[in-house]
Amino acid sequence: MKTLDQCKWRAFKIEDIFTISGTITTHPSLLTKKGNVPRITCAATNNGLDDFYSNPPTEKGGVLTIDSATVGYVGYQAYDFLATDHVEKLTLKDGRKLSRYVALFIKMAIDKACNGKYGYGYKFAQQRIRRQTLQLPITAKGEPDWAFMEEYMKAKEYQLLMQYQKHIAQVIDNQQITPPHHQLR
Repeated sequence: MKTLDQCKWRAFKIEDIFTISGTITTHPSLLTKKGNVPRITCAATNNGLDDFYSNPPTEKGGVLTIDSATVGYVGYQAYDFLATDHVEKLTLKDGRKLSRYVALFIKMAIDKACNGKYGYGYKFAQQRIRRQTLQLPITAKGEPDWAFMEEYMKAKEYQLLMQYQKHIAQVIDNQQITPPHHQLR
């Protein structure tokens, strides 16, 4: 597999690849707790997850979400969800759902392009999201190389899993486990 350095790259405006739209806000007084439908907020933690509710979802999964209230935190929503105010969604213009791997690659590209650029005084609102450029690897035809992004992120995930497994094995090997001594009566 080729590396990032071996790829050809091109700048794309987010609006060239994605449809940017707002989400339907479900008022908190209408929410019913203890369900399995995630509610996504503008929070820059826990992928924007607030909690799970039994309300029917208002948004389809397989999309990126962006906080348009401040810095533009980007999250990936694999499942259908509910949303709060200022949660924008990015859907591929060709109608395909984003895979987790491609979505994570795009998230990192947006994060890199926006690093330190947006905040309370200069919010990452829909118009700015549309115009924001990001660098993506391209195919010979100059289109985003979705297959490379998918494979690259799968390889990164595998690499990290192997590192974690090695670390856990070392921790277990270093434990001094002494069997308990029981007296027989």
